Amino acid sequence: MATILTLTANPLVDHLTAGRIAGNAVNRIGHFTTLAGGKGLNVGRVLARHGHRVIATGFAGGPEGELLASLTAADGMEPAFVPTAARTRIGFIAIDPDGDGSTAVLEHGSPVTQAEMGTLMQRFRTLLTGIDLVLVGGSVPHETCNGLYRQVLDQCALAGVTCWVDAYGVVMDEALGGANPPALCKPNKQEYGKNGRRWLPARELHLSDGANEIKVRHPEGRFRIIPPEVEARNPVGSGDCYLAALAHARLTGMPLIEQLRYAAAAGAANAARIDIARIAPADIRALIDDVQVIPAAE
Repeated sequence: MATILTLTANPLVDHLTAGRIAGNAVNRIGHFTTLAGGKGLNVGRVLARHGHRVIATGFAGGPEGELLASLTAADGMEPAFVPTAARTRIGFIAIDPDGDGSTAVLEHGSPVTQAEMGTLMQRFRTLLTGIDLVLVGGSVPHETCNGLYRQVLDQCALAGVTCWVDAYGVVMDEALGGANPPALCKPNKQEYGKNGRRWLPARELHLSDGANEIKVRHPEGRFRIIPPEVEARNPVGSGDCYLAALAHARLTGMPLIEQLRYAAAAGAANAARIDIARIAPADIRALIDDVQVIPAAE
């Protein structure tokens, strides 16, 4: 199996529950599930369940940062976070058990110092040795970090390591506009926005739209992927599961069409569950036959 490095610059300790939340009321619930949250950690959790070695870096501070590292290790990954003076953010997600949506409350993140930024880049360079793929995901904790992913891509280029980036906003624009743009990006429709040309520097693009078809621009052609129909319970993290499954399929040498089918089945498998990015290979294989991949016109 492969060795994968994930970077989650703005992780969080997520608290997940199943229950209907009423406004202007005290809501009592039975149980919280605490998990390491953020795109890179969701992706890493799925890849670890496929047997890959996953090293997880990013910022983590305070008692919440220590808990994040512990949760990351419990998920089968190797935590390699950089401590920060500011504590790691926390989040709350309530999933309606009847499939009628979710309520999320997430902190934005806190500033990091230039010294902490320097330490992260130094650690990242050290961790690149022996890595087969770098996966960068999510937001950054503060606008002072907007150039972080561009720097990461430059370091990956120097080391000859492929880097995929799943992000949005200014930090994504910086990454796309740098000398070494991402090998692959996976925006959703909202992140993609109205100016599709800004994504052209990425050699490969996977554009998702919830449960609707996924549009793929790949060096070998363009494709439309029709995901399988499932009873959606919690779509949070489905894009991360898609990306993780695509990485697994590619790293293990599946043909391109099978890679796309495996990825789409993973996204659907996650949406059919209450928890986030805790699918297993068997969950994905159960849905592969229901995925359609259609070559699209250029």
